Amino acid sequence: MQKGKDSPADMTIPIPGNFFISLLDKEGFVERFPFNKLVRNDINGLIVIMISSGEGCLKINGKEYTAQAGTLISLLPFHLIENHYVSDNFSCNYLLYRFDFMADFPFVLKSEISERIGNKPYLILNPDEYEHLNEFYSFISKQYNRYDHPSREEIIKAQLFSFIAELSFIYSRQTLRLSTNRQDQIVDDFFRLLHAHHKKERNLSFYADKLCMTTKYLSQILKQATGHSLYRWVSDFSLQEAKILLKSSEMSVLQISEELNYPNSSFFARFFKKNTGMTPLQFRNSKRDHATKEK
Repeated sequence: MQKGKDSPADMTIPIPGNFFISLLDKEGFVERFPFNKLVRNDINGLIVIMISSGEGCLKINGKEYTAQAGTLISLLPFHLIENHYVSDNFSCNYLLYRFDFMADFPFVLKSEISERIGNKPYLILNPDEYEHLNEFYSFISKQYNRYDHPSREEIIKAQLFSFIAELSFIYSRQTLRLSTNRQDQIVDDFFRLLHAHHKKERNLSFYADKLCMTTKYLSQILKQATGHSLYRWVSDFSLQEAKILLKSSEMSVLQISEELNYPNSSFFARFFKKNTGMTPLQFRNSKRDHATKEK
């Protein structure tokens, strides 16, 4: 399988609002997850993909999986997915919600379940598990399309609560995966560190030191396991965070550079342009121009 160039990704999952549900065919799935593009879940919420037909080859957090009917994929914030192949008859149930959308149900996704999802974002469901989860999905989908119902949103939230409860039950019966070898453990530990510290730490030695190894050795392990180097992963996470702030906040370039712990705004601007081909302000203006045209 051909791997892409080792340069930071520039894709984020489209943000349709607080909640979105849809049946996706191959075309719809590829629109959201283009071939050989690293895509990160940059919403503060959960994305659930239930594959109903066809097959594919996907990478989740750098690990390759075979997608097939009955597969469940759950993406927490900052999870990464890369689509290498899906068949022509591919279809899936796709659901996305922001955690704020379920603020009335603060404990809907418990921390121990989030940990299990983070450990096993990919599951192959047995027929009963898939059928039960799909029933809840169907209820939500029907209500989602009833735009004239005065209590549409309230009913969706109640049904979504039931869907997540069923999802949590499935995960509660999963044993936490133990890495089969030292390399898997290192990769898992690295991504936990990166998720926790990417806003403030871009120094490669920080992650290597935490894992008690040299940057060269850690980069070799990541390159072998995920196809991308240590520099690529650290740079990508920092760039994606910068893009989110440029798109969704009124923070100045200086404020963003300070927020992400760059030495100064000039360094940040050079780094951003080197990896995206645009200055931070050009990127911000291009996104605003695009949004204006869509309106």
